[in-house]
Amino acid sequence: MSPRLVLITGATGFLCSNVARQLATRGDEVHALARPNADKRVLDGVSVQWHAGDLTDRASLERTCWKLAERSFALRRPWDLVHGAALISYKSAHRAAAVAINVEGTRAVLQAARQSGVARVVHVSSVVTVGACRRDEVMNEATEFNLQDCGVDYVTTKRAAEEIALAAAKDLDLVVVNPGAIFGPVERRSNTARFIRQVALGKGPLAAPPGTISVLGVDDAAAGTVLALDRGRRGERYLLVESWIPSRALFDAVAREFGTRGPLLTIPRWAWPLIVLAARVWDRFFPLDLAPPQGLVMLARELRFDAAKARSELGWSPKPFAEVLKSTIQSLEARGQLRADP
Repeated sequence: MSPRLVLITGATGFLCSNVARQLATRGDEVHALARPNADKRVLDGVSVQWHAGDLTDRASLERTCWKLAERSFALRRPWDLVHGAALISYKSAHRAAAVAINVEGTRAVLQAARQSGVARVVHVSSVVTVGACRRDEVMNEATEFNLQDCGVDYVTTKRAAEEIALAAAKDLDLVVVNPGAIFGPVERRSNTARFIRQVALGKGPLAAPPGTISVLGVDDAAAGTVLALDRGRRGERYLLVESWIPSRALFDAVAREFGTRGPLLTIPRWAWPLIVLAARVWDRFFPLDLAPPQGLVMLARELRFDAAKARSELGWSPKPFAEVLKSTIQSLEARGQLRADP
């Protein structure tokens, strides 16, 4: 395969910085859209050409896409787009920003890419746009969406963005990937790092939420995205999950790594709405950061997915999650992010 010419949105983020690194490592020419004040250090040492822009600034999107078109003409090579930029937030105060970035930003970048003659697009979505399990089912790409009334802005805006992307597949060669909860070595502080730190210090939650999450490593999520770029079928979605794990089992697995205690019990599912209601009342007066009400809603969901399609059609083969979790913890330890505050 000849080297690709690829524009990436979201390249300063956890997943797409790894996509950029993998593409550059194999010899592709990587361009990245980022806000002028974005921290680009995550890709220090990686061959990336940066373009100033913002998903809420249509002129910057059009300008960047035309630059890619000019570069494509000069190289006599088509150009591709990996659209991974999004606002990942469960705070109700971020609702308007989520619509502007996730929904309208997706619409704008696809329109700019279309006008500039993009060859192929990979839209990075999420497993939450597929739905949540009822009873003991396992979901796949064909599952009927059932979270339209969940009241979680991240879910509804990412679903709307995915629908815009799939509709665009009528006249664009476009593929969608739907990663689960991504773990792996992190450069910056994150909710995952904060959760692991609390457990490491023996301050983890006494009770676990009743839900289940689907998980995978960041390198594997990036590899699945690159494979979708290379091999994905137009108009198709590909779930990227290695396995699923109940929240309590995840907390227990982290606790075992440090010899600390895990949760003493799992909160009954019937009681969870009362916790969410109390959090909503509290959040009105004292905004919650680590566990906002909309995030708590998702912690009770059963998110179990089957990635057989990605494995068979893309040749995707992710690492076992136990290995991913261990490397995540080792990375946090090496950076001193698990120590107690002085």
